[in-house]
Amino acid sequence: MNTRHIVLLSVLLLSVLTTGWLLINQGATTKQPDRASQAPDLFIENMDLRVTGKDGRVHYRLQADAMQHVPRDDRFDLQRPVIRTLQGERSQWQATSNRGSVSADGDTVWLRDQVEIRRLAGPGERRLDIDTSELLVRPGEQTATTSQAVVIRSDAFRVESVGMDADFGNHRLNLHSRVRGRFDEAG
Repeated sequence: MNTRHIVLLSVLLLSVLTTGWLLINQGATTKQPDRASQAPDLFIENMDLRVTGKDGRVHYRLQADAMQHVPRDDRFDLQRPVIRTLQGERSQWQATSNRGSVSADGDTVWLRDQVEIRRLAGPGERRLDIDTSELLVRPGEQTATTSQAVVIRSDAFRVESVGMDADFGNHRLNLHSRVRGRFDEAG
């Protein structure tokens, strides 16, 4: 191999190495968009989502005046959300708030700002109203929880508590602490 071939191979090898180095370091010097500053990438107005189980029946319904996807956190923000748990064709519990968000997997819904929960009156059951400031709902499991102050009212009683776990499927409420109530004998 003569000197001319060695010089040509050296220049070629140096060119390949330089090109590779430039390609690797180009990503480091190219400024990536700041995900924290990105605006929502999806908007939906008058959202109405019906989630079915394996049996094909609607298990719960999530509605909102508006929904937007925030890619920074991969979450969905809701305006005026309404969640309804269903038993058969009948709505059993309904939770509303001014704002909310849904996790990326859709398993968890955070309701915030004037949360109102209602158990609708049915055969042998009175209407029940629950107010709190925030609520974590797992609609697929028909459960909810809050560590905030809660006021529970019906035509027969008023109960206050700090913190609550709700099992909507079994119509059970577990109150955490500082529970006090007033009961109407006639109710």
